[in-house]
Amino acid sequence: MNKTKPGHSVESSTSDCSHVSVPSYKKQFGSPRSLLQSGQHHLKKQVLGKSVLHCVRKPNFKPVRVPARIHTFDTFRSVNYRFLWLSTVIFSGAFWLQQVLIGWLAYDITGSPFLTSLIMGLDALPILLGAPLGGLICDRFDKRRLLAIVYTYQAILMVTFSIFIMVGLGATWNLFGFVFLMGIAWTIHDPARMALITTIVPREKLINAFALNAMAFSIMRLSVPAAGGLFLGLIGAWPIFLVEALLMVGAGLTIQLIKTPKGTLPSTDSKDKSQIRSSLKNVPLELLSGIGFILRQPVIIGFMCLTLLMVILIVPFINGLMPVYAAEIFEVGPKGLGLLFSSAGLGSLLSTIILASWKRITRPGIVTFSLLAFLTVLMTAMSINHRYEVALIIVMAISGAMMAYFSIASATVQSILPDNLRGKVTGIYMMTSGLIPIGALTAGIIANEFSAPVATRLGAILAVCLLSISFFIFRGVWNYRPETSTDLRALKQGEYLDETLSPQEPNKERAVPKAIGAVGGDS
Repeated sequence: MNKTKPGHSVESSTSDCSHVSVPSYKKQFGSPRSLLQSGQHHLKKQVLGKSVLHCVRKPNFKPVRVPARIHTFDTFRSVNYRFLWLSTVIFSGAFWLQQVLIGWLAYDITGSPFLTSLIMGLDALPILLGAPLGGLICDRFDKRRLLAIVYTYQAILMVTFSIFIMVGLGATWNLFGFVFLMGIAWTIHDPARMALITTIVPREKLINAFALNAMAFSIMRLSVPAAGGLFLGLIGAWPIFLVEALLMVGAGLTIQLIKTPKGTLPSTDSKDKSQIRSSLKNVPLELLSGIGFILRQPVIIGFMCLTLLMVILIVPFINGLMPVYAAEIFEVGPKGLGLLFSSAGLGSLLSTIILASWKRITRPGIVTFSLLAFLTVLMTAMSINHRYEVALIIVMAISGAMMAYFSIASATVQSILPDNLRGKVTGIYMMTSGLIPIGALTAGIIANEFSAPVATRLGAILAVCLLSISFFIFRGVWNYRPETSTDLRALKQGEYLDETLSPQEPNKERAVPKAIGAVGGDS
C-alpha cells in the first residue's frame, strides 16, 4: 500500500487520492501525518463547494406571493350588471355607427370644417339646458323604463332620417335638426344610466363597474366605425340608419331584464303618484337642493371644472375635427375615417381593461390631473403629425386617456352622492358635457380660418394654461383620498337623508372630508 512521502506538499499528496472515500483513509494512509493532510484536503474542498453531495445544502427560496385572482371582471358577478353591460354593447354599436355617418355626411353635404365641427358637437347642447331636469326625472321614475323610452324615441328618429336620405332630401338643416333631437334624449339617458349603475353595484366596486361599462363602449368603438365606413362606401347611408334603429330597439329590450333591488323603484300607488306630481311642480326647489349639495362639496366642484376643461378644449379639438383630418390632412376618405375611430376604440379598450384590473384607486385626483396633462402632449403631437399611420397611434392614446379620465371622474363623483340626490346632482354634473358645442364652435372657427392642426395646437396651449391654474385652485381634488373622506363614511352609514343633513337633525354639524380643504387651499 502506498504511503505519502514526508517531502510531498498537501496538494500533491492528496491529488492521487481525490476519489478515495472517507472510511478508507485508515487503510490507505498509515501515518497520522497522512491522515491529517487528507483531512485538510477534504475540508478545503468542502469550503470551495466541491465536496460530496451530502455537503450541499438545499437552497432556501422565499415563496413568491401571487394574487389570488384578477379583479378585472369583478362586477360581472352580478347578473343585473351583465344585462346592463350587454345593453351598453348594443346601444354603443348604434352610437358609433351614427358618429361615422353624421361625421361624413356633415362634411360631404356642407364642405365646411366649421359646420362639420358644429354638427358633431350639437347633440350635447340639450344636455346643457335639460340635464338637471333629466336628473330630476331619473330620481322620480323607473330608470329601466326611462332608458327603454329613450331608445325607442331614438330608433324612431333614425328611421325617419333614413327616409329623408333615401329620397334625396338630405341637407344641412336636416343634419342640424336630427342631431339636436337626438341630443334631447341624452338629457335623460346619461343620468339614468349612471344612476342605474350605482343602484345595482356596491360603492366599493364603482370604479370597476364604470371601467367595464366604458369597456363595452370601447369594444364597439374598435370594430363598428371601421365596418361603418366600409359599408358607407358600399351601400350608402340610409340602410345603415335602419341598422342603428334595430340596435336601439334591442338595447331597450335588454335593459328590461335588469331586476333592481327592492326599495329603489318608485311606488306606483295613487298616493305616491300624487306626491310625484307635486314634487315635479317644485322643480326649482328640487334643483336648488342639488345645487346646495354641490356647493358644499369642493371635490365635486373641482371635478366639474376639470371636466369642463376636457369638454371645451380637448374633446372638440380632437373628436370634432376628426372628419376634417381624414378628408383634408390625410386624404383617406370614409374608410380612413372609420379606421381613425376604430383606433380610438382600441385605445379606449386597452385603457378600460387596465383600469378595471386596478382594484382600487386611492388618489383619483392625481390620476385625473396626470391624464389631462398627458392629453395636452398628445394633442400637440397630433397637430404636428402629417402621417396617417402615426395618427392612428396618437388617436389611440388620446382615446385611452379620455376614457380613463371620464371613468375615474364619474366613479369618484358618484361615490360621494347620496341616493336620494343622485339623479339631481348627476344631471347638474352632466351639464358640463353640454358645453361641448362651445368648444366645437371655437375649434370650427379656428380650423376654418387656418387649419385643423392649428386649432388642435391652440387648444392644447389653452388647456395647459387652465390646467396649471386649476392645480393651484383645486388642491383639494389633488389631495382627495376616498378612504379618509368623512363625508363618504357618513353616506355609507346613511346619515345623509336630505341634501347633506338629516331633516331630523337640522343643527347637526356638517362633516367635512379631512383630505379636502376649501376650494383653493389644502386642508
